[in-house]
Amino acid sequence: MTKKKEPQENYLIFARKFRPQTFEEVVGQEPITTTLKNAISKGRIAQSFLFTGSRGIGKTSTARIFAKALNCEKGSSPTPCNQCSICEEITQGISLDVLEIDGASNRGIDEIRNLRENVKFKPTRGKYKVYIIDEVHMLTGEAFNALLKTLEEPPEHVKFVFATTEVHKVPLTILSRCQRFNFRRIPTEEIVEKLKEIAKQEKIKVSAKALFMIAKSSEGSLRDAESLLDQLASFGGGEIKESDITFSLGLTDSDLYFSLLEALKAKQASEVLRLVGEVAEQGKDLVQFSKGLLELFRNLLVLAIGEGTEKLIEGADDELDWLKKMKSAFSREELLFALTLLQQLSREIRWSDTPRFLVETCLLKIASRADLRSIDDILKELKSLQKNSSEGLVTQPRIESPQALLREPEEKKEHFEVKKDVVASVAKQSTDCHSRESGNLVPRLPHKGAASLKHSGMTESDQAASSLLRTPPRNDERTNSKGSSITLSDIGRVWPELLERVKATKMSCGTYLSESEPVEVVEGLVVFGFPNELKFHTDAIEKQYNKVLVRSTLKSLLGQDVN
Repeated sequence: MTKKKEPQENYLIFARKFRPQTFEEVVGQEPITTTLKNAISKGRIAQSFLFTGSRGIGKTSTARIFAKALNCEKGSSPTPCNQCSICEEITQGISLDVLEIDGASNRGIDEIRNLRENVKFKPTRGKYKVYIIDEVHMLTGEAFNALLKTLEEPPEHVKFVFATTEVHKVPLTILSRCQRFNFRRIPTEEIVEKLKEIAKQEKIKVSAKALFMIAKSSEGSLRDAESLLDQLASFGGGEIKESDITFSLGLTDSDLYFSLLEALKAKQASEVLRLVGEVAEQGKDLVQFSKGLLELFRNLLVLAIGEGTEKLIEGADDELDWLKKMKSAFSREELLFALTLLQQLSREIRWSDTPRFLVETCLLKIASRADLRSIDDILKELKSLQKNSSEGLVTQPRIESPQALLREPEEKKEHFEVKKDVVASVAKQSTDCHSRESGNLVPRLPHKGAASLKHSGMTESDQAASSLLRTPPRNDERTNSKGSSITLSDIGRVWPELLERVKATKMSCGTYLSESEPVEVVEGLVVFGFPNELKFHTDAIEKQYNKVLVRSTLKSLLGQDVN
């Protein structure tokens, strides 16, 4: 009868088993480890240090290595032996001379007072007594104040190492008394190399692409990557497949992203909705899904900028090849438009009760996009028109008869009826009135123009009403016609602030306005352009109270009246 194999009782997770024990083993923090090693070798050791950075990037591990390097039985050295009893005690966390304190659970003034009393005693075996306070930002204000004097003039045998993920919460009086080291997020490539070493030692079968997926999902945290590798090794029984990672993390398969991009390229709204529904039915995290979309369009924009930008993209070789093929599917303006919508989606989806609706709305906007033109192209066209104007090549706008302008839709004829003689009378009176008030400002048609109007069948009343339509506004109606210094670049400069202020005052107006862009400024008149399919937005902005809001906001930003 075979004896059943007992499970290992003292199993160590990968994050603890492969914790660095020397400065050389710390991944991705070479500037910091080099500085600390040189300080130890030259005897230039400060009394207090502050290690800042996100989770799982080596702050506490570096503090332990630093404590071992100071107290090793073979003498202070940049490389501890890790064999003497002091090094082993520090590694196991049982040293009496190296005290690790959790700032979250020992945050009061009483704990700091006890610390102040204990620092007076010399170390039991080592050369220095080292206090490592993790998450130091959790200490209360009174505790920080009680620590100030001790921190400024500690005993010669005491060293402080503070670690925090939120350095902005640490008082400036503490920061000024410490040497600060900013730990960076570990690059994905370096995490992949470390995971390869662990997988080789633990005899785990895993592909390079799977390791890249694990490293990328950890967002620069080696500890998170090691923990995930440990979990997936248990899930797959010693073999990790890409499908296991996708399933465990709730990620969306790259093929679905590619299919969605093809649908957006072809503006197939129904296919876009079907693919979003497929993601939702699979139980995928829509927050992660939107994040993946944002990264996908970002990578396309990076490739569209030009050659030499491939190194800025993190991804497998097959994904990069596919992105290169798709980079010409969207113009740069379309990519920027999509990124703007996706950034707004990523901000709103975290707090929404209906994330699927937000994703669908965002992607439908991208799929129904109109042909976008760059600001440079619009400016070139405006300069060309200005040049033609200065050369006397102004193109006269098409003039429609008053009957066409006043014609009502068929369904409204029963409610409104315009009489031609009334139009002619009003047009004549208004024309005379404007002529008297503005000093003959009404432009007279040239002889040939008049002949052409007569040839077109326009009556005398039609001509009068046509002159009325082309009559410039009176002096009291002009807000900034002469001497205006406002340019299109001025509008572009304040555009983000304009949208924010309008949204703060009236959200709907700001939302409609954000779908437009300023295209022209002529004598203080600001023209906003909307895509053809957004007629509802155009009509909403044309309402008087919305126009007044936009005009007053622009005035406060530019210091001048605008129309």
